[in-house]
Amino acid sequence: MHKGDTPRQTHNWYLVFVICCATILSYMDRGIVNVLVPDLKRSLALSEVQVSVIQGFSFSVSFALAGLLIGNLVDRFDRRWIIVFGIASWSLMTMLCGLAQTFWQLFAARAGVGIGEACLLPAAYSMVSDRFAAARRGVPMAMVATATAIGGTTAPLIGGGILMLLREGEVTSLSFLAVTETWRLAFFVAAFPSLFVILLMLTLREPIRAPIQDVSEDGSSYFRFLAEKWRIFLPLYFAFACIFMLSYATAAWGPATMIRVYGFKPSDAGVAVGLAMAPGGIAGTLFGGLLGDRLARQKHGSGRLRAWFGGTVPALVGAAFFVAQGPAWLFLAGLFLVQLVSGVLTSLSYPALYEVVPAQFRGRAVAVYMLLGNIFGLGFGTTAVAFLTQRVFLNENLVNVSMACVTAVSAAASPLLIKVQLRGYALMREQMTSRAD
Repeated sequence: MHKGDTPRQTHNWYLVFVICCATILSYMDRGIVNVLVPDLKRSLALSEVQVSVIQGFSFSVSFALAGLLIGNLVDRFDRRWIIVFGIASWSLMTMLCGLAQTFWQLFAARAGVGIGEACLLPAAYSMVSDRFAAARRGVPMAMVATATAIGGTTAPLIGGGILMLLREGEVTSLSFLAVTETWRLAFFVAAFPSLFVILLMLTLREPIRAPIQDVSEDGSSYFRFLAEKWRIFLPLYFAFACIFMLSYATAAWGPATMIRVYGFKPSDAGVAVGLAMAPGGIAGTLFGGLLGDRLARQKHGSGRLRAWFGGTVPALVGAAFFVAQGPAWLFLAGLFLVQLVSGVLTSLSYPALYEVVPAQFRGRAVAVYMLLGNIFGLGFGTTAVAFLTQRVFLNENLVNVSMACVTAVSAAASPLLIKVQLRGYALMREQMTSRAD
């Protein structure tokens, strides 16, 4: 980007804005199910573990597997059309969630949502990275991460609001689809804004891709590249996945905790959890972007990864708040702290990954990241809470204790995994920087 190139800069930031809109919508559509847990259990006669499968594995496994193929497509084809296809797909599948009559129908629809949403982030981060220089990439990428925080953390808030409006308003059915239950209508309302975002995506121009970097010793396959550098990337990816785990586990089960432990109504629980998580997630991602660019200006060393050391401590404090047997506001303060940590470290993770990945592998690099992050975060993290609640503590009113366990283990493991590969990462980061220069 040249100094004074105002039209180009304007389009660059417009691209970031449109991608943020799509990202908020995607996280809304995947997260609204968390507010509907009591309705799903009652209407479809689901168990605790079945609900966790709908929240997590049904989405995350399809998301992860589809992401591998889509990451390859992102590195080869027009990224705008990949995103447009994804938005149309996940929105249709969100509406089909509202038509499900059985566990397996809902499972299939949620899997479809995962396949559609797998199109977004690999293409989005790849497009943003081609619009901004490496040392200035943190803030725009943090804005995309902020959009994930807005969508993910306000999904309970907006979902709770939708439930209130549908239950108190005049529109209470879609008779032509035989949809009369409020939770079914909520899925339709969540999917509706997709048309406007698709129109915005069509106004974008495909960014010019960065030149292919010389990685001849590693071959042309990203998986061959990973096999050569596994001592760096294996712990790095799993460290990032731990952040997904603590974030998704608390977002998925926060509303249920407010209902079971503190006696909130489902709609009120969604609003309360959303108001607690949204400020933490949004502030965290914005701060992470600014901090990351500051750390990245030092060409030698571990750069953005230094923030992991001490960076997960607030999440450990949040886990302690979950089991403090205090008032509801203390539990909500714990959610705020966990989402703050998740926001900071998530916004640092994408540009940190790109600093050690050749330009031609960016789509696949994010696809693998999302695969592991969603399987272990959204899939294993949410189900681990349900398993502890149902099989270990044997009491659904101890879901807050289960959340605390998953949060604490994830927050402790992530910096340890960063430490394992830190020296190798720093050397490779310096090598990639010198190649780019």
